[in-house]
Amino acid sequence: MIVSPFFSRYVVAFLIGIGFVLSSAAAVVSAAAPLIPPLPDTETRSLIMGVNAGTAPAARADEKKAHADLLNRGRKAVLEKARNRLLGLDKFGIESDLGRTPAGFVKVLRQEEIRTGKGDRPHLWLEAETEFVIKDRRTGGRPEAALLDRADLLDVRIWTDRKEYEEGEAITLHLRGNRNFYGKVVQIDVKGTVLQILPNNYRQIAFFEKDKLYRIPDEGDRYQLVVQPPFGAIRFIVYATRLPMSQVNLQATTGGIFKYRSSPKAFGRSVRHIIPAGEEQSSEFSEATWMIKTVPRK
Repeated sequence: MIVSPFFSRYVVAFLIGIGFVLSSAAAVVSAAAPLIPPLPDTETRSLIMGVNAGTAPAARADEKKAHADLLNRGRKAVLEKARNRLLGLDKFGIESDLGRTPAGFVKVLRQEEIRTGKGDRPHLWLEAETEFVIKDRRTGGRPEAALLDRADLLDVRIWTDRKEYEEGEAITLHLRGNRNFYGKVVQIDVKGTVLQILPNNYRQIAFFEKDKLYRIPDEGDRYQLVVQPPFGAIRFIVYATRLPMSQVNLQATTGGIFKYRSSPKAFGRSVRHIIPAGEEQSSEFSEATWMIKTVPRK
C-alpha cells in the first residue's frame, strides 16, 4: 500500500497474515459489490432458546441424580420445540433436519438454578442450541435467497471482491443480510488468532439493517486490511442473530480492533450467549464464513 506523505507519520502496520494499517481516515475504495452476493464458503444455522426444565421432587435425596434428570428433561423440551419450529418450513418447500454435534442434538450453553421465592425449591433454567440444515425440496440444494426470504430465515452474506490477494494489497469486506440483525465480524489469521473487526472502538455498529450493503473497513474505522506474511488461508466470519448478543471479553489493540485471547471455537461459544427470546420461543442464529488465500507478491 502506498501512503501519502501527509499520513506517513501516522501509519503503523502490525499483526500477521493481514496487517491492520492505521490512518486518520479509513477511506477504502474497492470495486462495486455484486448485486447478487456470493454464497458463504461454510455456514451454520441453529436455534437458541431458553427453557424451564422444572424442579426436582422435594423427597429426592440424590441431588446429583435429580439435577441430571432435570437436565435431560430440559434437553428433551428444547428438542421438541426446535422440531416444532422447523416443521413450519415445509409449507415453503424447505426440508430441514437437526444436526448432530459432539454434544448431541442439543448443546447446553448455560444452566442456572433459580428460586422464585423464599423457601421454594430452585428450578433449572437452560439456554441451549440446536443446529439444523436446510435444503430446497425441489432441487435438493441450498434454498435460493428468495425462498429463504419467504420462509423468514436469515440469509447473511460476507464476501470480498476476490478469493486471492497478494502481499501489500488492501482488502475490503462486504456484508449484507435479508433481515435486520445483530452481528459481530471477526478475522481469523493463519495462526488462529481471533480479531473482532466490527464492532470496534471507533465504529461501534452491532445492528445491521435489512438489505443494506456494509463495507469493512469504512468511514469511521481507523485501519485498513493489508496482506502481510505469513501467508495462507484467512477466514472472515459473521455471527448473526435477531436479538442483541452479550459482550465478549476482548482485549483492545491498536486501531480500535479487539483481540480474543482464546481459540476460535471458544469465541463461537461466547457469542452464542445471547439474551433468549424467553421460554416457549427461540432465536435463529447464523454463522457464515468467507475464506481467502494470501500469497507473496509475484
